[in-house]
Amino acid sequence: MAWMSFRTRGGVLKIKPRWQMRWAERTRQVWVLDLGVVVISWWSVQDLERF
Repeated sequence: MAWMSFRTRGGVLKIKPRWQMRWAERTRQVWVLDLGVVVISWWSVQDLERF
């Protein structure tokens, strides 16, 4: 569950607290920008199908 989620043609950009990170985000299988308490992650269409 993300605080904010933005859908685009290429995937989804999610902004969420660190404690809500999924396995793919923790292991850096998807693009992640760690800002401390808040995490911004990018899930491409291929990532969404794969995970």
